[in-house]
Amino acid sequence: VLFDVSTMLHKFSLRTKCPDITKMPQDVFTGTDYKTEVVSMWFVETLQQLKLCYDTLRMSTGKIDQLKGEVISLQKDELQNQRRQFCESQSETVNNIQTTLKSELKSYSDAVASTFSTRAPIVSAQDIAAVVENVVKTEDRSKNIILFGVDEDENVEAEKAVVDVFNNVGEKPHISYCERLGRKCTDRARPIKVCLTNGDAAVRLRNCGKKLRDNPSTRRVFVAPDLTHEERA
Repeated sequence: VLFDVSTMLHKFSLRTKCPDITKMPQDVFTGTDYKTEVVSMWFVETLQQLKLCYDTLRMSTGKIDQLKGEVISLQKDELQNQRRQFCESQSETVNNIQTTLKSELKSYSDAVASTFSTRAPIVSAQDIAAVVENVVKTEDRSKNIILFGVDEDENVEAEKAVVDVFNNVGEKPHISYCERLGRKCTDRARPIKVCLTNGDAAVRLRNCGKKLRDNPSTRRVFVAPDLTHEERA
């Protein structure tokens, strides 16, 4: 369209012998000479070309609207296709998860059934309680020591006697509780059970055996762990 208008302007300049139509003299549009006829013909041709341009633009506008409609339709189809694919993928994923869960649950059920089908020994509550009690007693006994050979005097408490024994070898025991074991005898001193604050303290005092033997005042004292009847057997 632009090329046709430019061509018409060029032809008009040639016919009117006016190189620049923006500076065309007024007498071109007056009178009945050749130039007036040329201008009239040019206007007619221009109107025809403008009409043609208008029709072309109108057709182009219609074509553009048609293309817009086609693009919108294609976009809708693409969106529907993507939505359908997403739904199919989501459904497939859910099915896979359900299948996996069913398989895992069945395996777990089989394992549980197999475990209970084997006639394993049943542990009673009394057995569990006995084991726990034994563990607790063992833990408590690890904090204890048994002291043999400490002179027994009615005027001296057992705890003071124990402290004096270990002070002679440079030890200061932290005693929680202590007592003489068994019935009182006239011919021998009863052993002393000493309960300390922790197991490390008990180990430290049990390792004082050599120091006690090397000290003249405690050479007859012997330190032993607090064992059960089964452990002493």
